[in-house]
Amino acid sequence: MADALALVSRLIDQLQEKHRFPELARILRDIEPVLEDAEKRRVKEEPVRVWLDKLKDASCDIEDVLDECCSAAVPESEDTQKEEEEESRGISKAFSFVKVCFSQLTSCFCCTDIVDWVRIAKRIKCLRERLSEIATERHRFKFNSVKNREIEQSGRLGIGTATYKLIEEVESAIYGRDEDTKILISKLVPERSEGCWGNGVISIVGVGGMGKTTLARLAYNDQSVRTHFDLRIWGCDSVSPDEPRVAREILEAIPRKSGTLNFVEREALFESIRASIGGKKFLLVLDNAWDLRDGDFSKGYVLWKLLRFGAAGSRILLTARTSNIAKMMGATSVIDLSSLSQEDAWLMFRQRAFFGRDASECKQLERIGKKIVKKCYGLPLAIKTLAGLMHFKNTRGQWESVLREMVWELGHANNISTFDLLLFSYHDLPPVLRCCFSYCAIFPKGHVIERDNLIKMWMSQGYLGFNVDRNKEKEILGQECFMNLAMRSFFQDFETDYKGSIVKCKMHEEVHRLVQYVTRYDCFITVIDCVEESGSGGTCDSSFVLAPGADLGEANIEVARHSTFVLAPGAAFPNSACNGKGLRTLFTLSSMNTAINPDILLHLTCLRTLNLSRCWFKELPEEVGKFIHLRYLNLSSNEELERLPETLCDLSNLQTLLINDCMRIRKLPERMGKLLNLRHLHIDCSFNLESLPKGIAKLTSLQTLDMLVLPPYDNEEAFKLGDLKNLNKLEGYLHICRCGNLEDVNEAEKAELVNRGNLVDLTLDFDGSEERGLEDKVILEALQPHPNLESLEIRKYRGRTVSPDWMMSLTNLRRLILHSCLDCESLPPLGKLVSLESLEICHMKSMKKVGCEFLGIETGGAEKCCLVSFPKLRELRFSSLFKWNAWVGASKSKKEDSSTRIMPCLMSLEIDSCFCVKALPHFLKEIPLQNLTISKSRCDKNEALQLGDLKKLNKLEGYIQICKCGNIENVGEAEKAELYV
Repeated sequence: MADALALVSRLIDQLQEKHRFPELARILRDIEPVLEDAEKRRVKEEPVRVWLDKLKDASCDIEDVLDECCSAAVPESEDTQKEEEEESRGISKAFSFVKVCFSQLTSCFCCTDIVDWVRIAKRIKCLRERLSEIATERHRFKFNSVKNREIEQSGRLGIGTATYKLIEEVESAIYGRDEDTKILISKLVPERSEGCWGNGVISIVGVGGMGKTTLARLAYNDQSVRTHFDLRIWGCDSVSPDEPRVAREILEAIPRKSGTLNFVEREALFESIRASIGGKKFLLVLDNAWDLRDGDFSKGYVLWKLLRFGAAGSRILLTARTSNIAKMMGATSVIDLSSLSQEDAWLMFRQRAFFGRDASECKQLERIGKKIVKKCYGLPLAIKTLAGLMHFKNTRGQWESVLREMVWELGHANNISTFDLLLFSYHDLPPVLRCCFSYCAIFPKGHVIERDNLIKMWMSQGYLGFNVDRNKEKEILGQECFMNLAMRSFFQDFETDYKGSIVKCKMHEEVHRLVQYVTRYDCFITVIDCVEESGSGGTCDSSFVLAPGADLGEANIEVARHSTFVLAPGAAFPNSACNGKGLRTLFTLSSMNTAINPDILLHLTCLRTLNLSRCWFKELPEEVGKFIHLRYLNLSSNEELERLPETLCDLSNLQTLLINDCMRIRKLPERMGKLLNLRHLHIDCSFNLESLPKGIAKLTSLQTLDMLVLPPYDNEEAFKLGDLKNLNKLEGYLHICRCGNLEDVNEAEKAELVNRGNLVDLTLDFDGSEERGLEDKVILEALQPHPNLESLEIRKYRGRTVSPDWMMSLTNLRRLILHSCLDCESLPPLGKLVSLESLEICHMKSMKKVGCEFLGIETGGAEKCCLVSFPKLRELRFSSLFKWNAWVGASKSKKEDSSTRIMPCLMSLEIDSCFCVKALPHFLKEIPLQNLTISKSRCDKNEALQLGDLKKLNKLEGYIQICKCGNIENVGEAEKAELYV
């Protein structure tokens, strides 16, 4: 998986940093200059690939030895030293003398155990011999050498930077598909109504990278399509085209409020789909239809069955590579995509490659750029990828060099594919980016990748270590690597959070094919579709996901470094995983009812990254403490997990621990303070935790602690709020649970939340002891955050109004949620929050009125009213306010006097389960609403919900949805309203 140049460079730095094994460092420095050429030749020359694999294997083994040295040198904690002090006095002076002698003779080891030293010394001798043979063998390939300075530049300084603003702008631009979009929308939304199902299955056909998914998304998000269908569902391709899996993936794509899918039986799956879409006019998109064998019409039968569940006019939209697949899937209408014109291709390339350059620079590079575009033959993905590559080339010489390499490697053939151009772009990546991209081979096709988790896994593999940039935190480097790869179109389909930052993405099918191809000897994915009986010798129906044309024998768990197991419902973790003794990554993707025996993992002692999320097991084995190389451990969403062994605290290299959403865990290991390298501890939503260990206060490298459980005041052995003072690197999100347990304001002052500018997302949950020592109002006042705060959620607060003195000082606050504040009768002047973009108020059973004070408009005195109330608010949601019966805006005369504008940017308003609200305020007529949703309103017979002014909302661009409202009057002539009474 790891790029050889990046791996060797990193290893040299580690050896030199610790002054260890100088002979190994010398041999590696001799090999390093030829690795750039070797990496390019390995794709076409099998002997070169074999030589590189031997080098990488030896280098990985050296890294493991270095880990063992560091682990052996880790000093015991003070408590352990005291416990063993008496025993150590009885050790003979002769033994101590021998130990000192060995440490003097082998200062490069720093080991405290003679047996460890002897064992490691033998391994080093063998590794030195292996490495010498590899170094000698390199001469027969006659590699071109690259000077050390050039290696330094390509390996360490070639990351570059890209911002989401840049990516968002270039991704949003679509070229050359206007006519295709019109045709597709006309087929989805016909002018005449149809009796029965008409042209129910439509297919977009084109080779990989032609823009099928882009066109499908354009139509899917078109406003006329949104309003035409009752339900829109976006599904993805499957790694296995069996009928139950098809149905399960469709069902998972249907929006639902809550509940998990636990279906195994085929009929149960289809019955659930019938209940979800029955009688509704739906649009189902199946992106990248399965590669079917000739004559396999069963999937088309599945789709026609689905169509008959829905109302007339329902549509299924497929994207497929060939018309044969489309026909097998039952498509009655096919749109065949062609390549972009040279004009459109140039516009697409220019927008991305020249972004941020001045006009004179663009003029100098235009001639070369057009020659590069011609080599892309109108393939959109290839154009975007090459444009992303050229965006990071700053000089005319660099551009000319790329063009020469394209001619040399791709020739002048007219049948160059997207895959060929992607492979060319991959070879241009700096070594660290090649490592980061190649690691994505662990994800199955269509998998949603979480950005932050991916970066933490890159860290665990050492990709963001010694040989990149010592002056930056690894997490920052990981973000830069991610954005760089995104700019080069190796990632797409981005999902963002409230700040506009990317949190999730996917890989294009052609990009996924590329990453599987370049890692086909290092990584493999296995799908387990049935239960494997332990020790029975039975077989399990499994399918391997590899690059087209790859041999199953190429992916061998005994030699692979990274492996993923996709476990279907009811499937068991395969015993064969025990054979992967060299694995550095084990990644599981499982359904909630998948059982796993963690004892199987005990043989995999080389693991650095272990993901066992969503697996059913009650506890980890004690032997987990022997996984000294482990840096990333994901145990999240394990419903059965009840305890973690104390030996977990022996993982001295652990950087990331995820145990969030493990509802049965009540406490963490007491010796957590030993995990001195821990940087990220995720425990949010593990709500049964009674407290946190006091030792967490010693973890000064901790950047993420996403939940803090405040213990009862008399628990002196637990981590308290004031202990946050030691964790100066905390950033991002913090959820403080059971604020009601706080009995001393001094604890809040010790935490110094007001000085923590890197904590930008805060949840204050007041659930706690019924007998509270302090009033919630006093506690909330003491928990003042830094003005940099961007998101705040307050839950279960028991004051009459949520209005601490510091609320209006949050000038950067973009999102606010007030949830289950049951005694709250009125709202603070939130309209004064100048940066607020999203506001949600729910489950406040005592609140009866939303008045002028909510808008921040002064009702008296000589002071002038604020000119803009809620100046940036875009989304507003009221939910489950059962006594709310009046929403009062500013009076007309007041507005005229003050020239006040109210919510000028509001785009979405939702009112859900507010049974007594009588009318909407008049100011809504003057704002650019796009979406208005009112549901579950049950007004009294003589008090109707007044919607007569809806017809005056002429700026409404989206939809009005009114559902389950029993007494609605005067809807007026709102043509865009969807009524479900």
